[in-house]
Amino acid sequence: MVDQLGTSKWSVSEARGWVARFRHVADDGPEYDGVELFLALCDYLDELHGGAGFDYVRTGPEQQALTAAIRAVRGPNPVPDPLGERLVQPVNAAVTLADGRALTTWLEERDGWQQELGKALHALYSYLDQLYGGPGAFDELLTTTERSRVAAR
Repeated sequence: MVDQLGTSKWSVSEARGWVARFRHVADDGPEYDGVELFLALCDYLDELHGGAGFDYVRTGPEQQALTAAIRAVRGPNPVPDPLGERLVQPVNAAVTLADGRALTTWLEERDGWQQELGKALHALYSYLDQLYGGPGAFDELLTTTERSRVAAR
């Protein structure tokens, strides 16, 4: 288990707390979209992790079990759902998953809290890529039913 979010200075719990506060100071633009995306991806990971939710990055056997559960639900050759790229209920954000990757890079190039948010988002995408099977594999959200099946593993 790892508490840090990639190259960010923040732990998972620190990032969640800080980013929730940034919702009140972010302009109605890319920074706000980044805040919303981060919170939405954390909510999504809460559902995938089940139980206590997403409070640390799973590694080793814990990560392997979660990855296996996701693969079992998605099947051996997942077919992308064109609507799956958009973060929809119960997860909500203004950008698609693909747009979020570009936004992450943009935020990482900023200074201050925006850069830390970008680093934290980058870590979430990397973690979700690992859970989905490798670099760039996180390209769609599981349905509510599928998330429940993963969490029940």
